[in-house]
Amino acid sequence: FLPSSSLYHWNMSELAQTDPPPSDPPSSDPPAPSPKKEDPPPVVAPKGRRSSSAAALQGADAEEVKKLSQEFGIVDIKAGNIGSGSGGGFGLNAPGTGKVPKSFAGAGAPKGFVVNDDCKQAWEKLCSDNDPTHFVIGGYSSDYKSLELVSSGPGRLSDFIAALKSELGDSKIGWGGFRCYGVDDRGNTVSKRAKIVFVQYMPPSAPAMKKAKMGSHKGAAKAAFDKAHIDQVVEDPDDDLVKNDLVSKLQAATGAHKPNGYEFEVEEFVDADYYGRGKAG
Repeated sequence: FLPSSSLYHWNMSELAQTDPPPSDPPSSDPPAPSPKKEDPPPVVAPKGRRSSSAAALQGADAEEVKKLSQEFGIVDIKAGNIGSGSGGGFGLNAPGTGKVPKSFAGAGAPKGFVVNDDCKQAWEKLCSDNDPTHFVIGGYSSDYKSLELVSSGPGRLSDFIAALKSELGDSKIGWGGFRCYGVDDRGNTVSKRAKIVFVQYMPPSAPAMKKAKMGSHKGAAKAAFDKAHIDQVVEDPDDDLVKNDLVSKLQAATGAHKPNGYEFEVEEFVDADYYGRGKAG
């Protein structure tokens, strides 16, 4: 029987005589070379499209460089576009290069929409001081491709409102207008000047798609119903054709000489009092 200390020394001696685990022999082959990075291909301007960049001039002879240098700032947009507008939208072309962009502002109504002659003739009467016509209303045809005369007459603002309600109602849209008068009442002298109000009528109950089309028709409508002093969008005639509100808009649209009142009904003076002289007696 061996003491525990002797057993410990015997076990440690046995472990010391044990061979270490074999390791992999060193390789005699040379290390593999790292992959070589390839040079990027040269940038070449596409055929039919010139570029003034330095990359496009690589490898070009003197004549080619001279030719390219004459085209600095010009991009052939026919070869493809990378943005909106001439030159790709990034200012690649010098001002005045290429075709001038076409503006569609104020281009009038889309093809196929017309204002009938009866509307135009009635409006000419409205604008004439020698004609009794004081209001005109045009309504859309069944296919919404033309504007037809639905009402006109010698009445004043109240008659125009009544005609809007009776002829177009709450479901139909249209264009029209009326004549009123700016009045200069200086006591001894009273003068009147005609004022034309252009109206776009679009009640809330009318179809939304039909009302949306009015934006593209406005150019043709205003061309036919011209000479207006102010434009007024009307959804509810009772709310949008209030006399005092119209006075404010008409006063804002006048020049340096402003009338001190307006006449929307026969012999009815609506005070503007711009000069602070009070309502005429």
